[in-house]
Amino acid sequence: MNKKEIKTDIMLIVAAILWGLGFVAQRDGMNYIGPFFYTAIRFGIGVLCLLPIYFITRKQERKIKVEKKTILISGLIVGVLLFLAVSAQQIGLQTTTAAKASFITALYMVLVPIFGIFLKHKTSNIIWISIGIALAGVYFMSITKDFTIERGDLFVITCAILWAVHFLFIAHYSSRVGAIRLSLLQFLVCAILSIIVALFTEPINLEALSPALPSILYGGIGAVGIAYTLHVVALKDANPAYASLILSTESVFGALGGWLILHETMSSRQILGAVLIMGAVLITQIKRTSHKNTKKIKAQRIKRHEIF
Repeated sequence: MNKKEIKTDIMLIVAAILWGLGFVAQRDGMNYIGPFFYTAIRFGIGVLCLLPIYFITRKQERKIKVEKKTILISGLIVGVLLFLAVSAQQIGLQTTTAAKASFITALYMVLVPIFGIFLKHKTSNIIWISIGIALAGVYFMSITKDFTIERGDLFVITCAILWAVHFLFIAHYSSRVGAIRLSLLQFLVCAILSIIVALFTEPINLEALSPALPSILYGGIGAVGIAYTLHVVALKDANPAYASLILSTESVFGALGGWLILHETMSSRQILGAVLIMGAVLITQIKRTSHKNTKKIKAQRIKRHEIF
């Protein structure tokens, strides 16, 4: 492993830690302000954090020949999806734990290949096995022995579905529009939609911002600004599948943060569910990495005329 690979892995691990602990900040922040007001400020700060990076990289992204109309439409689409996903997660965190939310949210990595079928993406048998394992994990995490499910868990499951759709749209538009430009637009759209909804559905108490400030700043600067920037920079050199494998550990850090900071506990049934979900996610990512490495080796052999 060379220095560049080590540097890339460190950036991805730091991003996973920041995103995982972000669940703690989100839950704590809502002790003082509403979910939509929190999201509006959080992503507003994220926009301010991303602006300097945008100005640094704008010349490079302008080399991508695309109409302004396409840029705006793509930013609006992914921004609305981001708003819906984050809103579902925030509402869910009001009545579920950071640990459960982090593991259930990780389901989006298993759901992506399912939705990819509608885009004519091939899905291997191992993916379907992973999906079955993940569903079993959700059952143990969220459904009690008397077959009831908490309202918060339903919202977080909805969030995972929306994250999967959002991921596919990001993958589609990112190379066509520019990653930083697209991210800036989606953060802006999410912040605007959140503050509009907050004005009509939540009491806006500016005095409550003071006790919520640490969680707001962490959510905006750490989980949005720094983590996303590290994610984008690292992906320039990292294998996407391998990067996803490292980033999937955010659910582990979310659970640890909930335990250490919020003093949350998990039953043996929920721990089993968490292990199953994490196992399903890791299986899909390891399989993708193995598949990509196999294709790369074959391509190298073809190039060197070493196929027997």
